[in-house]
Amino acid sequence: MSIKRLLFSITFFSATLLLTACGSNEETATGKNDLKEHELASEQVMHLTVESELATTDSVLVAENITFAGVNQFIEGLYRLDENNEPVPALAESEDLSADGLTYTFHLREDAEWSNGDPVTAHDFVFSWRRSVDPTSGAAYAYLFENIKNAADIMTKQLPIEDLGVKAIDDYTLEVTLETPIAYFSSLMSFVSFFPQNEAFVTKTGDLYGTSSETTLSNGPFVLTEWDSGLDENWTYEKNPAYWDAEKVYLTKITNQVIKEVATGVNLFEKGTVDNALLSGEYAKQFQKDPGYTVEYFSRTNYLEVNQTNNPYLKNETLRKALALAINREELTAIILNNGSLPITGLVPDHFVKNPETGTEFAQEAGEFYTYDLPKAQKLVKDAKTELGVDTIELELLGDDDETSKRVMEYLQGELQNNLDGIEIKLLNVPFSARLAKAAAGDFDLISSGWSGYVSDPMIMLDVLYSTSAYNNGGYANKKVDQLIDDAKGVHANDALLRWNDMIKAHHIAIEDAALIPLYQKGEAMLRNPKIKDITINSVGARYSYKNAYIVD
Repeated sequence: MSIKRLLFSITFFSATLLLTACGSNEETATGKNDLKEHELASEQVMHLTVESELATTDSVLVAENITFAGVNQFIEGLYRLDENNEPVPALAESEDLSADGLTYTFHLREDAEWSNGDPVTAHDFVFSWRRSVDPTSGAAYAYLFENIKNAADIMTKQLPIEDLGVKAIDDYTLEVTLETPIAYFSSLMSFVSFFPQNEAFVTKTGDLYGTSSETTLSNGPFVLTEWDSGLDENWTYEKNPAYWDAEKVYLTKITNQVIKEVATGVNLFEKGTVDNALLSGEYAKQFQKDPGYTVEYFSRTNYLEVNQTNNPYLKNETLRKALALAINREELTAIILNNGSLPITGLVPDHFVKNPETGTEFAQEAGEFYTYDLPKAQKLVKDAKTELGVDTIELELLGDDDETSKRVMEYLQGELQNNLDGIEIKLLNVPFSARLAKAAAGDFDLISSGWSGYVSDPMIMLDVLYSTSAYNNGGYANKKVDQLIDDAKGVHANDALLRWNDMIKAHHIAIEDAALIPLYQKGEAMLRNPKIKDITINSVGARYSYKNAYIVD
C-alpha cells in the first residue's frame, strides 16, 4: 500500500470513528444487538408504500427523490452513505488524493459485476460521467459535474466530452481531476448522478434504456423486477446473488406500492399489509404513541426568498427583520404542518453536518436568529415605514399550489398582516414549474421556497447566498459573505477547521442581514414496522438504503 493510501485509510477511519462517537448510533447499535438476541424472521420480505412512481432508472436522468431512493437499491457507485451521512466504500476500495486536492485516484474492487455478468470497471464511470456532461443528454444534475476539469466548457459546447477530467488508468483505477478542490467530493460520489453505466448495455437498449426492468442493469444489493414503465404503481427489488457483499444482505424481496392518500396507507399498515405509511395532520397526532411512529428529517430548509433587487420596500433591512421576527415557527410546525417538521431560524438544517473538531451540529453552533418576538417586530416595522416614508406596504407572497403550500402561505399571510400594522400580504399560488420560472425572472416580492442538501456539507446550503449564484433569486449581495465563501472553496478548501469557520461567519452575516427568512426544516412523520431493523435513513442524497436491513420475529 502506498503512503498516500495508508494515510488516507488512517484518516478516513479516524474521521469515521470520531463522527460515530459524536453521532446518533442508538438505532444502529440496537439493530445489531437485535440480530444477536433475536432470530431472523423466516420470511425476509418487506412491503413498502411510496408516494410516487419510479420515473426512470437511467442514473443520468434521475431528478426526484422517490426515484433517487429506488435506484440506490439496485445500482451503486464508488461510495454509500452511512447512518451519519458519511461516505463508506462501495465500489471503491480506497482512494488517493493529491497534495493540492485536485486529483482523486479511486481503486475499484475487482469482484463487482453487473446483473448480466459483466465486470464493473472504471470505464463504466467514464462513460456515465461523459453522458452527464453531454449538453444533448438532458442530465438533470449536470451542474454537479462543473468542478471536474473541463466540464463547464464541455456543457457549453466549447470542448468535446472526451476532454472531461476523468479517465480509466486501467480496468480498476479511476482518475478524476478537478478545477478546484471540493472538500465533500468523496461524499458526492455516493450521489446517484455519479453512478456507473455499462456502455455496451446502454448502447444496445438505446432510447429504451432505464424504462423497464428488462432495460435496466443492476450492480447493487438488489435487482429491479416487475417494472414495465414509469407509469407502474408496483415494482419489486429482489436480492442480487451476484452482489459483491451479498452475504450481508438479508432481505430477499422488497415490494413497492404507490399510495398517494395518507388514509389509504394508514389503513393498509394497520391491516399488516404494508410495513410503512406516511402520516400528516390528524393522523400524525393520532399515532404519536404507536410503537411504529417515527419522524425522519430532511436536509431541507424552507424559507421565504426576499426580492432585494426589484422591490424598494424589501431592500430595507429593518423591514426584512420585522417580517422574520413576526412569524411563530413553533406554531407553524406544531399546528399548521404537524408532520414532524422543525422550526428553524437559520439556513443550515439540523441533523445535517457536524464541526470536524468538536462534533457540534452546524445549526447549533450557528445559534438562534429570528425567534418569535412580536413586540420587537412591531417596533421594527414602525421604524421601517418611517425610513421608507410610507404608511402601508403591500407585498405579494408567491408559492406552489399544493395543499401544504397553501396552508403555510395562508398562515404566514395572517401572521404578517394581522400582527404588523400597515402590512398587506396578497397570495399567489401557481404550479411548481411556474413558481420556478417567476423566481428565475425576479418576478416576485416574497416566495415560499427552500433548498435541500445533496451531501452533508454547509456549502451546499450557503451557495444560495452568493451574490452571483443562479439560485440567489432575491438578489442578496454582501461582499464579505462572497469573500468568506470564496475562501472556504479556495485558500481554505484543504483545511477543514478554517473552512468551517469561514462558513459559520458567512452564515452569520447573511442571516443577520435577513438575506432570506427561514421558516422550518422539513420532517416526515411515518409509521414503520418496528420488526424491521437497520434501514439506513439519510437526510441527504438518496433517502434510504436497505442493503443491511432485516426483519426479526
